[in-house]
Amino acid sequence: MTVAEVDYSKIEDVSEEASRLFKVMMRLEFALKDVGFFVPGRRALAEVDWVRFANDRLGADFWQSIKLADEVQVLIKAPPKKQIVDEKGHLIWQDRGEVVSVQELIAALNGVRNNLFHGGKSGDPDGNRNADLIRAALYLVDQVLKEDDVLHTSFSGA
Repeated sequence: MTVAEVDYSKIEDVSEEASRLFKVMMRLEFALKDVGFFVPGRRALAEVDWVRFANDRLGADFWQSIKLADEVQVLIKAPPKKQIVDEKGHLIWQDRGEVVSVQELIAALNGVRNNLFHGGKSGDPDGNRNADLIRAALYLVDQVLKEDDVLHTSFSGA
């Protein structure tokens, strides 16, 4: 059987901002693990401990200030939907409620990245909001890095 040439043109549908978010999240995850925010006790998996980071490094003060920023309102008021498999084995989109804590905001940030990276944005009902969600996610990462000097240093490689 002869295999046809692979057409990679669809990857060009990803915006520059989405590509930037991939790179920023890649570096942020590296930096978080580098400064010790990984799930303890897991020998085989090196996963970021997002909840501990949100609670221990960002906390209520960060939430009180960031929740007022216009730039993140789309993440707070209408966070990215979550793609799940229903009881019949079909892919569906599940709404997430309004974000009410720093932990949920960080989860929304990861939701933007996950939906893009894992291909969940094909056939996405939020297609018109993707650019806004990506911009909000990039703004949030910028604010997180400004909040934490140690993380900022690791992220920047300084």
